[in-house]
Amino acid sequence: MVPALRPLMVKVGRDFFGNKMDADDVAQEGLLRLWRYCERLSAERNMEALAIKVAKNVCVEIYRRGNAPTVTLDVETGSHEAQASYDADAGIAAVERRQEIDEAMARLGPRERELLMKKHMEGYTADEIAQTTGISKPSVKSMISMARKKLMKELQNILQT
Repeated sequence: MVPALRPLMVKVGRDFFGNKMDADDVAQEGLLRLWRYCERLSAERNMEALAIKVAKNVCVEIYRRGNAPTVTLDVETGSHEAQASYDADAGIAAVERRQEIDEAMARLGPRERELLMKKHMEGYTADEIAQTTGISKPSVKSMISMARKKLMKELQNILQT
């Protein structure tokens, strides 16, 4: 199973941090967590979805610990680039970025926050979100897309002030 799950976890790490080194750390930590709980997992469980969810949780934990490099976000293109080196202020910068994201999230409506959290933090698919919220799948996709755009605009406003 590891050969199939590792690339998924590396992709999550690369999307989150923007570099291979941190992405490999995410995959390694995530696979270790899955291994520790493998006896408790049922055969019916979607392992790919679980691996992605675990990898996202690992990314957030690494980010919160401040062990991640500072990240520059190009709000216009949505791309991000991690600095090549860890500087002394990386932990402080990570905390500041988290505060900026939290502030921008607070400016979203409750439904927008809920859908973004389900999609990006909890790893739910559009189908799963539709089932749990009672919103049609096309509407879920549209609402998440609009919430992302609004979040990016809010972040841009925060960064400009």
